[in-house]
Amino acid sequence: MSASFLLAMLWVGLSAGPDSAGDLLSPVRLQAAGKSIDTEVGHAAPFVADLDGDGVRDLVVGQMGDGALWVYRNVGTDANPRYAAGVLFKDGGADGCVPTH
Repeated sequence: MSASFLLAMLWVGLSAGPDSAGDLLSPVRLQAAGKSIDTEVGHAAPFVADLDGDGVRDLVVGQMGDGALWVYRNVGTDANPRYAAGVLFKDGGADGCVPTH
């Protein structure tokens, strides 16, 4: 299963209305800055939250193969998200990462 498919399932599931009974809609390929979001190595570990306090949920994707942690800022709305190009999460001056073992 590709990382972009997993990301699409996560977003569509969270976007469903309160009467949806938890059913997922058909997956869609998520994009950031006009390109499909995909991990280069390993499986994706997506997380959606308002990281910058602007009132819309942003996307964080942990890359399990090498531990990279990508942040995609939502420049749209929660109902119609548009993601800016991904940037590596910074832990102080160094790139942050997720455990891979």
